[in-house]
Amino acid sequence: MCATFEYNGKSSRPSKTILARSKKGFVENVWAGFARVEILDWWRKQGAEELDIFATRFAERSKTTGKLIWDDVPSGLVIRALLVPEQNHQLIKIVTRASNPEELLQFDHPRMPLLEGPLFGPIPANLPVIGNSQAELF
Repeated sequence: MCATFEYNGKSSRPSKTILARSKKGFVENVWAGFARVEILDWWRKQGAEELDIFATRFAERSKTTGKLIWDDVPSGLVIRALLVPEQNHQLIKIVTRASNPEELLQFDHPRMPLLEGPLFGPIPANLPVIGNSQAELF
């Protein structure tokens, strides 16, 4: 599912504010869970918008040992996420997919983050600092 991820040495995890890029620019919102790729159309009907999350590596938590198991995000790919409207605010949910047999052996976890090419331009070398940026927010 993606227990944590890193970009340029900075770690992010659920319940914290993270930075992503949408079709409107950079957004900062709380990472509040996961959305299964199998029901992505349903999320879109609820008003969710796709996001690019930049990461150099991610970790899954082993179901058996509870330890984080890290792997690199292949060059040129991002973690897919959704910006989900909730009453008076928006939350970020990372899109997940079922692990393949090799990933299940490696990570000991049934879900993986969906890694895809960026939707909204090239991956930047440096990101704005959360809470201190000139990022365009919703």
